[in-house]
Amino acid sequence: MQSDHPCFTKGVITAIVLSYAAAGAILTWQVGLWEMVRHVLVNGVIVFAWLWSARAILRDTPVPESELIRHTAFELGWFLAGLALSVAFAANAYAGWLPLPRWLYYLAIYGTGIILFLTQRYSPRLLGLTWPSRRGWLTVLVAVLINFSAAVLFQVLPPGERAVVPQSDLSNQITGPLSVLVLLLGLLFRAAIPEELLLRVGLQPRLAQFMPLGWAVLVQALLFNAGHLPQQLIAYKQPFLLSMGYLLLADNGLIGGYVWHRTRSLPLLLVLHLFAYPRLGI
Repeated sequence: MQSDHPCFTKGVITAIVLSYAAAGAILTWQVGLWEMVRHVLVNGVIVFAWLWSARAILRDTPVPESELIRHTAFELGWFLAGLALSVAFAANAYAGWLPLPRWLYYLAIYGTGIILFLTQRYSPRLLGLTWPSRRGWLTVLVAVLINFSAAVLFQVLPPGERAVVPQSDLSNQITGPLSVLVLLLGLLFRAAIPEELLLRVGLQPRLAQFMPLGWAVLVQALLFNAGHLPQQLIAYKQPFLLSMGYLLLADNGLIGGYVWHRTRSLPLLLVLHLFAYPRLGI
């Protein structure tokens, strides 16, 4: 086990603050003040509360040792290529440019990690297939409670000036207990498992071989958001500049990256993805 050390240095924190400030300026200019308040200020409070509580809970927990990455440059390029290919297939699925089957997207986003981990014979521990500690579960529980508390706050705040895209608010898809189960299973297999394997489990540790850890967490968080650009630009028909504003809000990727660094537990990432990442009622 390694001793804990600051993940987010002053430089990384400054970059995060600047990205949120830029996002705030874009959203205020493109949409309006209350859209900025709901998406930038409230999300900023959420990510601060997440990271502060996670560090406080896990402070006395040793950082798990990471397994040696055998081919750092090749594997980093492999995961970046897999991400790019996944984004390209997703964009084509939304736009219908070419008559390609949708399963190619899932082949790319699932296959990138699975093929590499199998061919390199990495241990299940490197995949995060370990049972979390009590402090790990507590960290995620607090993150989920913070997110649900924010959902209540969103109901109190004045609505944003921009009409909510129905597909973007998952609460609109809940009509009863069965719909919740269907929604969670869909999120688990279509988004949570492949995205966490690709970004947090695969890409972040390899980025950290070429840059300080905090920067690796921030970069993968921004790449995570960039992977959703086809949905925003094509499916939701958002202007490019507005989509870039939302991209700069790297809240989910930051908490996911930090929890992965401190716990190396895929089950915790999946729970976060299902219950802490979605902004209900935003």
